[in-house]
Formats: sequence, C-alpha cells, structure tokens
Amino acid sequence: MFHKDWNKVYKEKKQIIHWPWDNLISNFNIFFKNKKKIRVLELGFGTGGNALFFLSNGIDYYGIEGSIHAVNIAKKKFPKKKNRFICQDFTKKLKFKKKFDLIFDRGSITHNQDQEVKVIIDQSYNLLKKNGYFFGIDWFSKNHYMSNKGTVFSKDKNTKIFKNGPLKQVGQVNFFSKQRLKYFFKKFKLIKIKDKIKKVIINNKTQQKIGFYNIITKKLK
Repeated sequence: MFHKDWNKVYKEKKQIIHWPWDNLISNFNIFFKNKKKIRVLELGFGTGGNALFFLSNGIDYYGIEGSIHAVNIAKKKFPKKKNRFICQDFTKKLKFKKKFDLIFDRGSITHNQDQEVKVIIDQSYNLLKKNGYFFGIDWFSKNHYMSNKGTVFSKDKNTKIFKNGPLKQVGQVNFFSKQRLKYFFKKFKLIKIKDKIKKVIINNKTQQKIGFYNIITKKLK
C-alpha cells in the first residue's frame, strides 16, 4: 500500500536522489554483463536516481512510483522518456504486455506489510521472463536498532509505524529476517542474501546497529 506520507516527503523535496545506488549497479554488472536488449522494471523509482544509469546505457527501462510529486520530478529529468515513468501503487495489479529480464526495488517494498509484500513478489514472478532476476536492495533487517521500536502496524507484528526518530514520515516499515525472505521468495531460486550491518553513533553518545538485506533471486520456469 502506498502511504500518503511519501507524497508529503517528495512534495517537500526531501529524499531527492540524483544518482544510482552502488549495490544495484554492482549486482547488475555481475548478472547482466555483456547481455544486450535488457528490459527492466523498477518498483518505487522515487525521483529517478536509478533510472539515470539504465536510460543512459540504452536499457529498456520502466518504473512504477506511487507519488505523483516524485513522478513529475523524474519526468522533468527525462522528458524524452517520460512515458516510462508510471504513477501507480505497485501493490495493485500491474499490466504490461511484455515481460522483463530484471525487476528490482531499492528500499520500497520494505515499506509494506507482509500481505502486500507477498502480492508484490508474486506479481514480479509472473512479470519476469524465464531466467529473469529479481533484485531487492536495502530491505530493513530485524538487526536494525529501530526494529524493536515504533508501533505495530495493523495485525502484522513485523511491520511498524513511527511518530518519532529517523523513520517517521515514511509510512509503515517492515523488518525482515533471512527466514522470512526465503519464505517470500520460495518460488524463486535464491542466488544471494547479503546481510548489511553498520554501527552508527546517535547524538554523539550511543552506538547503534543499522541493518539491511540485499537479495538476489532468479526465476527458473
């Protein structure tokens, strides 16, 4: 479910990302090296930071984003490709005539509760070509220090909502374990799960852990 808080974030010109994420590009270069005519779908493209890499390299790129404010920013960046940027809640039914070699998300699906995550992953599976890949980049981990804070969202104990702190105004936040990731991607062949943990200093005093997962999977059938 697209949360209205994200519209406010983009309207206020916060989280305006101009450059692609290094974890995405490095994995793309590993799994798509020397491949041509690649068709790509990004779920939750924000303001088009990752689109810069794909469009500048002649890749057949499409993106789905729930915030009209973010979509308009991306369209202004890439006026000749503005039809590639679609405003839609990607937890709803997606309609494309052709399938994709790669579907990826950087930190968007993690802002949905379990029921919606399952819908998104199942849709992605159906939209991928045989031997197509799904990349999930920077999904919140149960190792993140914020996973034990906040208020449980709806009936989903793994999904929280925050009124204070660094995760306020970003809608619901789902914190994953490796076991739950494997459950959601059970239709796929699991290629890699990378656990990213960093320690940060909060208010010049407290040392806290922030944790994320990167997951690479492949559709075999």
